[in-house]
Amino acid sequence: MFNLLYNTLLLVMLCLFLPKWLFDMLQSRKHHRSFLEKLGVKITPFRPSSEGPRVWIHSISVGETRSVAPLAHKIQKEIPSASLMVSTVTETGQAEAKRSIPHAQHYFYLPFDFSWNIKRVLKHLKPDILILVESDFWLNLIRLSPKVVLVNGDISEKSFSRFKKVPFFTKRLFRNIDLLCVQSAQFAHRFEELGIDPHRIAVTGNLKFDHEIPLIDLMDWRLKLGIHEEDTIITLGSTHEGEEESLLHALMPLLEKYPCLKILLAPRHPERFKKVAELMSKKKIPFTLFSQRDKEKESSRIVLIDAMGILPACYKVSHLAIVGGSFIPHVGGHNIFEPAMMGTPVLFGPYMHGQQDLVDLVLGQEGRAPAGAQVMLDDVSSTVEEMLLNPPISMRESGLLLGEEARGATERTWRLIKRFLV
Repeated sequence: MFNLLYNTLLLVMLCLFLPKWLFDMLQSRKHHRSFLEKLGVKITPFRPSSEGPRVWIHSISVGETRSVAPLAHKIQKEIPSASLMVSTVTETGQAEAKRSIPHAQHYFYLPFDFSWNIKRVLKHLKPDILILVESDFWLNLIRLSPKVVLVNGDISEKSFSRFKKVPFFTKRLFRNIDLLCVQSAQFAHRFEELGIDPHRIAVTGNLKFDHEIPLIDLMDWRLKLGIHEEDTIITLGSTHEGEEESLLHALMPLLEKYPCLKILLAPRHPERFKKVAELMSKKKIPFTLFSQRDKEKESSRIVLIDAMGILPACYKVSHLAIVGGSFIPHVGGHNIFEPAMMGTPVLFGPYMHGQQDLVDLVLGQEGRAPAGAQVMLDDVSSTVEEMLLNPPISMRESGLLLGEEARGATERTWRLIKRFLV
């Protein structure tokens, strides 16, 4: 009876959100690659190349997919016969999976969590284990999979409060997860508060810290981005709607005041590249598209990064990074550790409730120098100017040190999950 009620509620939600998805697909081609798979109408063929264990890794979008990549590489190294299958929710996550986990044998989109959809996928894939990444919990997916492990697990304060209000659902949801490898003691405590047996919970650290810093040819990327030796570079990374306008408004006076200052603007979602370009054109803000840089004789002092996979290079060539998703209340922040571990001081806004562990790390613990600073939007201009006049060398050094010391989550996670695979 409960499962029937759950499927019915999902169907009602699908009917409510379907018009918006269709509109987005027609308006901006968002969801156009994933739509049929998510509905369960289409299923991508899959034939494993070996008789080894079949490992299904499920993440949500870009950040989660990048974080699990070191673990996926570890599994492939330790069990070469394993067949890795990677599902995502978003199309950008799928593109990231193909880039950062290139040895996987199958990529697909997770269908809506109707029992018939999940049964069909499981029958097709026949996975020996499902590895969930971070916090994408679906009742039928978890209930029907043979073995389920959560890696890099977290649970936000908002999700924790919601789960506490529906204990009858929460118990059903989590009782079939065999092992929860979580990022911090705080998250472990929250899962315990929800009634999960502490013996099934282990604190293994954050897999994001083990992501290999890509080899970046600084001279080559400076040439590609139109950067000269005397330039000072600020990257605005992973920005959302409303943030580009606000941050550019705060920084425009500095562009006028400091002629060697340049900005690399990298919106979070590719479907917004065009909107951001239109915004700057409307505001009469000169800019160059990264994709059109070869056609320009001289790059503008603002480069709109309209391509995926470029952000790490942008952070690496920058003197300062400002990470978006943190100046608007509904996102909860993004990975501020990524620029910090490259030695690039990082600024971020007040809305980091989804990344509190990264905030604690970057702001410094136990007397350690911070690798960045949390600022209000009104203080961005003055803070940036202060950092331009007095380069924060200690932040750069602290970030590089953090990048070295925070590693190890992949190995700790592997030691715990390998019993399900070997």
